[in-house]
Amino acid sequence: MSSCKVCHLDSTNHSKKLWVLHQQAQICAFCQVKCENEHSEKLWEMHKLAVEKGQFCPFHKKTEKLYPITIGSARAGIARVCRLNAEPPHDVDFVQIHMSCTECGLYLGSTEEDSADVLDGMCLQCFRTETEQTDIWYDTPHATKKEDVNC
Repeated sequence: MSSCKVCHLDSTNHSKKLWVLHQQAQICAFCQVKCENEHSEKLWEMHKLAVEKGQFCPFHKKTEKLYPITIGSARAGIARVCRLNAEPPHDVDFVQIHMSCTECGLYLGSTEEDSADVLDGMCLQCFRTETEQTDIWYDTPHATKKEDVNC
């Protein structure tokens, strides 16, 4: 008697085929990593919400298809594909989907996206303000160890 990862029902309430399907590792649509070990339940929900919000095109008033995209040397992300009224190959527009800060609304960087569950969806600046870490001491870079030099 074990609980399903997807629908949280008992294993006796599933067919064998559905049980196997539900026990497979799920891949996060936002960052393309397997959900099992990398994501907490809260981070999984935050990424899922970002994908759902980003998939809707306000111009066309409908949900669009999503495709993986990598720009330059940045890590892989996802983009909404909007069809434009133009001649091919200029009839497609890729709009990259990002998470935004829950406080200021600015887009989050990759470090902030990975730690969104811990930071409660805030950017580092808003998190520092919220936790009252605004002293000049927090802006000082960490000291580096100098190597011994024999004179």
